[in-house]
Amino acid sequence: MNPIIDFTNDIVPILRGRLVSMHAQYVFIVHGKHSYAQCGAAAAVNEALQGLAIHVTDFENFSSNPKDEEAQQGLSLVLQTKPDVIIGIGGGSVMDMAKMIRHYAAEQGYIVPLWAIPTTAGTGAETTHFAVVYRDGKKCSVEAEDILPDVVMLYPPFTYNNDAYLTACTGFDALAQAIEAYWNPNATKESDSYSLRAIAHIHSQLLTCVHNTDVHYLRDDLLYGAYCAGRAINITKTTAPHAFSYAFTTYCGYPHGHAVAITFPYFAKLNMASHPKNEELRWWLGLSKETDLQQYFLDYVKSIGLVYSGTRGQNLHTLLNRVNMERLKNNPVEMTIERMNELESFLKNN
Repeated sequence: MNPIIDFTNDIVPILRGRLVSMHAQYVFIVHGKHSYAQCGAAAAVNEALQGLAIHVTDFENFSSNPKDEEAQQGLSLVLQTKPDVIIGIGGGSVMDMAKMIRHYAAEQGYIVPLWAIPTTAGTGAETTHFAVVYRDGKKCSVEAEDILPDVVMLYPPFTYNNDAYLTACTGFDALAQAIEAYWNPNATKESDSYSLRAIAHIHSQLLTCVHNTDVHYLRDDLLYGAYCAGRAINITKTTAPHAFSYAFTTYCGYPHGHAVAITFPYFAKLNMASHPKNEELRWWLGLSKETDLQQYFLDYVKSIGLVYSGTRGQNLHTLLNRVNMERLKNNPVEMTIERMNELESFLKNN
């Protein structure tokens, strides 16, 4: 079942109304250490709770790359406080943490609703049944139906203060998700519909927004596009650019969207060369049949500041062989030894 979606320009009455309608007495809020206040979410939540007899437990004691043991700490608090609802308010890491805590609670037999309120426009994590968590230093993707939030509240003003680099990282992640869902062997008519809507709301808007971060209507587009991209990959899952991104994040410290951008130009050309949707995708991107997709996306990611700065002391060959095989198997083109060598050469020369 898909989550209930509230796309609103006034989060306070929406949040307050939902809490009142469920007669909530205890609420567990997962949020970032600093972003929660900086984006305006803390003030909005306080206003929504004003006059209500609701006890709030805040959970912010976790890493930007959430660890499994941190999710277990959150679980312990949930089992102690027995909240009526878990609310995740933040970026992708916050969403992953909130989703994992609810998932672990369900495994313990405590069923609690999960509401997701994203404060970045990119991961689409608010609308997928996947969550990322680090186990023994390794980035793992967990999949379960109880990871999918029950309610999603999309409130664009929470994204209005995001800086250019965060906008680029999260925005490109969403664009990559949309395109990866479109060329995915698991694609359906429904996922294609979401993919194309996401591309329409992200592709050109991201290029402009990164250099004009205060243009609010662009932010609105990006948030809706990210939501659509999330709906698309919730059906198809991601492919090679995401599969290879994990190692670049874990071992080199690249933020997720930046890590995805590292290999995306190579796979754009490889995957679309003989793909039956090649012409349609080019049309949606506004590109001619003659456009070199690899060069186009190389220029694109560089123009939004996602420049590849090497492996930061790691061995490139080793990094590429740490690929996430579960995600790689969704790629429309098989990665042979020859293509692995091509990818390595591409990265060394770009």
